[in-house]
Amino acid sequence: MSCVVFYYPPIASIVNFELHTFNYLLIFGFTYMAITQVALWLAPGNHTIFTLLMKTGILFDYIALIWLLCLTGGVTSPLFPISYLLIIHSTIYWKILGAALSCTVMVISYCVLFWISLPLSNHSIVIFSLNITFLIVIGFFGALIVNRERHHQKLQYVYKDLVVRDYLTGLYNHRHFQESLKNSLADISKIEMSVVLADIDNFKMINDQHGHVVGDKVLMKIGEILQNTIPTSLGSSFRYGGEEFAILFHTTHKEKIIPCLEQVYKELREVEFTSENGTFSITMSFGLFVNQHSISNQVDLVRRADKLLYKAKHNGKNQAIFDCGTVIRG
Repeated sequence: MSCVVFYYPPIASIVNFELHTFNYLLIFGFTYMAITQVALWLAPGNHTIFTLLMKTGILFDYIALIWLLCLTGGVTSPLFPISYLLIIHSTIYWKILGAALSCTVMVISYCVLFWISLPLSNHSIVIFSLNITFLIVIGFFGALIVNRERHHQKLQYVYKDLVVRDYLTGLYNHRHFQESLKNSLADISKIEMSVVLADIDNFKMINDQHGHVVGDKVLMKIGEILQNTIPTSLGSSFRYGGEEFAILFHTTHKEKIIPCLEQVYKELREVEFTSENGTFSITMSFGLFVNQHSISNQVDLVRRADKLLYKAKHNGKNQAIFDCGTVIRG
């Protein structure tokens, strides 16, 4: 928008803004944004660079805004309302503190512009007074509204997540499994999938010998293992019910699925549980149906995976059986 105001002749001839340093501001802006995008692209999702870029982003907004105000009339600049966006931007990351801090900084900066622009006409002084008033009223109280709405949005997300999560394992629950399967089958582009049902071997014996508290710890550990070994880009893990689990893979390629299951078995072999009655390890059985024929019946898919799981249990447990006959042993 600034480029149009400064470079588009019909508008530039009307506003007649100073152009001599806008070119440098433009280069500065594009350079900053390019560096930021490259850094965000290269850094992992939990890297501290994200926090740093958010803070420097607000600083860049402030520098660019003051620069534009100086080029477009100072106190009487028609671009002054951009200040409200700066305050809201600060509120998003620093909540009420950001709103108060950014509003204070903008008031001080605008007063400095007023001071260095003296003497001014009465008309300009009125504009300055109104802008200061609007900055405090609209900017600050608008930021309060944004902060409140973001808080409500966050609560809604938390409540929604609680509805679809199993409280013990942290995995998605059975209801969400059925909804995810239904939605995938409704989408023609996602109908090619693999359905996995899994079961902890001899789990009743674990509860009987070591107690239900230890049994809960086993379930929690299984949830942790599945979350760590099944990439979200490849599939989702669910607690189907009791000691049963489910996985929906968004692929029918066995060469992508097999390494995940092998990693699950590797993790299981390395885990030991301890109770008053001694130390024990656990195994799991898997039944995996690859939907290469694009079966769209939800019940049929689960039933086929369940039959393969029963076959794995019947054949000695601690193994994963594919519908094509491939077997992975734990």
